[in-house]
Amino acid sequence: MARALRFIAVGIVALAAFPAYASAGALTLHPAGFGEKSYAAWKAHQGLPDTKGNDDQSLYFQKMTTTGTFAAGVAVIKGIAGTPLNELNGLAWDHREDGHCGAGAPRWNVSVRNGEGDTFTSIILGCYAAQHVEDGFASGHGWCRDTYPSPAAQIASSVGEDANDLTITGLAIFFDEGTDTANPPPAGCAQENLAPGGFVHLDNITVTIDGITHCWTGANDNGSGGASTCPASPAASAQGVLGTGLSLPTALAVDPTDTDLVTALNLASPSVPLASWSLYPNVVY
Repeated sequence: MARALRFIAVGIVALAAFPAYASAGALTLHPAGFGEKSYAAWKAHQGLPDTKGNDDQSLYFQKMTTTGTFAAGVAVIKGIAGTPLNELNGLAWDHREDGHCGAGAPRWNVSVRNGEGDTFTSIILGCYAAQHVEDGFASGHGWCRDTYPSPAAQIASSVGEDANDLTITGLAIFFDEGTDTANPPPAGCAQENLAPGGFVHLDNITVTIDGITHCWTGANDNGSGGASTCPASPAASAQGVLGTGLSLPTALAVDPTDTDLVTALNLASPSVPLASWSLYPNVVY
């Protein structure tokens, strides 16, 4: 939803005691979505140059309807539940400058649990409030790096508890600002499109835990064992750009036996029934 740009968007809801998690494992990213004209999926030939293959993928988020419509493109991170919050050293991505970078979308949703078992969800780190720096030109557009270098301290401050007493239960990227929400330029980014657009391309998505960074440049980075390095900033590219369409790619239903994924989706948006979620694991060409 839209939020005033002069504030960092932070939402905290105290829930009932939450069951303990096992230690976090290898991280995997799962594009998904729910509601009208809204989804997230990897798209080929839309992103920064990849170090694996030549697809140059980006993670595309779309909400081609009004912000007030209950819908979103979402990507959840599996394998992070059980990680001590003080080990979360950084969150970042590159956004393509023809897309949306608002106060509330795209954003990081982080859920945490304290030592008494109380869960707080979700602490919202929006694109506009991140630290920004220009990061090259590729796929016919400029790219801007959006970084939260000390998310643990900001989250702990929002909750009002010591970071040493908090454990991560869920992490997701959320895009739920639609075609009627303003898109002002973040400081440090050469934003190309200031009109509401309802979409954004992200790339070089990084989660740094205990000094180890996992960087997603495409769908195949789910198989990299939990750690990888983002490519260097690109030089100018003459690569063509495909159009942005309203139609949704082929989706899969959520496997209810995948308890880690079901939990991650429930934490990302607790009010969405499991049957309303769609997964988009395949690359769109």
